[in-house]
Amino acid sequence: MTPAPSRSGWRAALIGVSRYVDPELPNIPAALNNVTDLARLLTASTGSALTKRQCRVLTDPEHNTEIGKAVASAAREADDVLLVYFAGHGVVDRRGRLFLALSGTSRDHPEWSSVPFATLRDELIASPARARILILDCCFSGRAFEAMGASSSLVDGQIDIQGTYTIASSARHEPSVAPEGHRHTAFTAALLSTATNTGLTLDQLYQKVDQTLHRDGYPRPQRRTVNIAGELRLFTPPAFRPISGGSASIAPIIDRPTSSDTDADELFESARRFADQDDLTQAENSWRLAASQGHTGAMNNLANLLDAQGQAREAHEWYRVAAERGNIDAMGNLASLLHQVKRVNAAELWWRRAAESGNTDAMYNLAIMLDKSRHLDEALTWYRRAAEADHTDAMHNLAIRLRYRGQLSEATTWWQRAGHQRAQRTSEKLRGPVSQKQSR
Repeated sequence: MTPAPSRSGWRAALIGVSRYVDPELPNIPAALNNVTDLARLLTASTGSALTKRQCRVLTDPEHNTEIGKAVASAAREADDVLLVYFAGHGVVDRRGRLFLALSGTSRDHPEWSSVPFATLRDELIASPARARILILDCCFSGRAFEAMGASSSLVDGQIDIQGTYTIASSARHEPSVAPEGHRHTAFTAALLSTATNTGLTLDQLYQKVDQTLHRDGYPRPQRRTVNIAGELRLFTPPAFRPISGGSASIAPIIDRPTSSDTDADELFESARRFADQDDLTQAENSWRLAASQGHTGAMNNLANLLDAQGQAREAHEWYRVAAERGNIDAMGNLASLLHQVKRVNAAELWWRRAAESGNTDAMYNLAIMLDKSRHLDEALTWYRRAAEADHTDAMHNLAIRLRYRGQLSEATTWWQRAGHQRAQRTSEKLRGPVSQKQSR
């Protein structure tokens, strides 16, 4: 077994600014969710597996010295990889220079009340890290590239940051987007969703985020890399070993034997036949062997069986491995299991990933969670997507929420499509989450 690589030399500084005093800078509630969920992913065993000490989170700083201390400390301590992420408003002065806005920033005088991007650039240059990753989710973030270019007409004489991979959420003249009622900004939502596949390289991560944003009609991100390979895997846990095709396996749980993929498929089908005959002992044995060879469908079905037998801990591990390797059913099942044990945030994360991968039960369950947390606009979006995919319970809940908002005609349409023969009343109750097990 190949030992897991150390990440003791990794550091991350995540900055989110959601509240602004200047009335010309609207609040961005999603910015706090951005840094919270990104930090959760980076410190999770299923993400980069950083410790909380390695991942500094700063929310709603009022003075640039707060950001300076957080970034300078992370930059100084990182001798391998440094990640700096900023979510908030980006503003430009009369000379076209980019500034990162703070809670007390004045849009008319950003020079005195915000963080000049040039200052952030200097901290990156000073870091001994071999690789620096800079992610900017703010308006005009594409102007960061100008501050890195020797030929820039705006900041003459400045140099590229060697060993830096930069992703900006928008081009130099474009605003970034924070859809109203959504948990995340458009760019970071795509980033977190794409990070579901932890085996992706930086180049692959950027390409998929770009495809998602372009598909959904949002501003497309920009990328610049200077003397750093895009093969670095930011969200790959140290225990992962990359295998062919950019996917990954978890060494402590799965060591592939020399059997072929065909053998795993045959074991999976054999287990299905045993299960159909109620021979669960043989089914478990075959699914376990196929799962040990990397068959994600077998992992999911084995976890279903273990969960039914009351072995939730082992079931969780198999769901997790299968989910991390892209099995959509396992994502939904993992979320359900986490929800049962009151790990609500983790459940929402996995339901969201499954929903964004097309799982209609996950769309519906995610909508319920958003509904309960009063994120009603986004809840309606997911109810609608599930309903349009013929999810009857989603039609029922969507009709109730539409009626609540006074959209009576559409509410009636969905109420009838949900199979109700009687007229809808104001006292109707929402339906609860559904569980999804195996699709054998």
